[in-house]
Amino acid sequence: MKRGKQEGMKRKATLDELANLVGGKVEGDGSLRVQGIASLEEAGEEDITFLAEVKNLSRLEKTRASAVIVPINLPPSPRPLIRTANPYLAYAKVQAFFQTKPLAPRGIDPRAFIGQGVKIGRDVSIFPFVFVADGCELGDRVILYPGVYLGESARVGEDSVLFPNVVVMDRCLVGKRVILHPGTVIGGDGFGFARDGARHVKIPQVGTVVIEDDVEIGTNCAVDRAAMGKTLIKRGVKTDNMVHIGHNVTVGEDTIIVAQVGIAGSTEIGNRVALGGQVGVVGHLKIGDGAMIGAQAGVGQDVGPGQILSGSPAFPHREWLRAQVAFRKLPEMKRTLAELEEKVKKMEEAIEKKAHS
Repeated sequence: MKRGKQEGMKRKATLDELANLVGGKVEGDGSLRVQGIASLEEAGEEDITFLAEVKNLSRLEKTRASAVIVPINLPPSPRPLIRTANPYLAYAKVQAFFQTKPLAPRGIDPRAFIGQGVKIGRDVSIFPFVFVADGCELGDRVILYPGVYLGESARVGEDSVLFPNVVVMDRCLVGKRVILHPGTVIGGDGFGFARDGARHVKIPQVGTVVIEDDVEIGTNCAVDRAAMGKTLIKRGVKTDNMVHIGHNVTVGEDTIIVAQVGIAGSTEIGNRVALGGQVGVVGHLKIGDGAMIGAQAGVGQDVGPGQILSGSPAFPHREWLRAQVAFRKLPEMKRTLAELEEKVKKMEEAIEKKAHS
């Protein structure tokens, strides 16, 4: 296998360069160079750290970091600062900067299987025990880690990374800059069966899966191929681990799906939707743009744009909060009701006794 030249030195940057990267403003020596970012407690003298909220100001005094990314409203400090409106976002960008390694393509390992008619772009890295079936297409700088399987005529766009044991089945399309984490399966059969008396007859799943650019799908997820047509994961979608997306589902741009969510077939999810952990969504529904569904909610009807729902069955979040308060009081309410019933019973007995005297 061919290997690129490895970079041994750590990446460094000045505060001015990092401030430019995150859209912040430097207070202090902008020429100061740092070589990494770490938490307030773990940062060393050559690191930058970050403080997301002013209420944690006391933690700043003990850090050994050379500089700090802070909110705009933080009081002045003798330590060099980068002020920004969103320190947590700035942290993400700076961390990505330091973690990005120079491209070192490994080429194609001889222990990988490459089928007939496969188109392979420049500077790819294909590790041992990868299987690439006939007719596949790989873009530039694609990385396929050990155990990856690409079915016939699958396509993977440039700069995408498929971690170990990812499966992309026949004719499925993966866009540019997509990250698929270990054990995820793209294009397994959708769950479709027709009843024939007491038996279940399999409905052939002849569609495909299309994953657009800049999508990241977590570990051990399943995105099922469509019965006909396509299951569509649009640009910028991010899923956590162990998420199941059924056949013919459409997931809109920049949607966030947290762990253990299950979405049944033919559901349409809008843009910028957030589904909390363990949410279950019934099939053939529509969830509007910007909707938010709380953890463990059961969604059994359409959700309008911008709605916030919780509970199972799901209903408006504010009403759910009031219901939770009432729910906690049920034992006390039950005792009170029993006492009232006993009083009413005694009153009725007294009235009846008086009526017959």
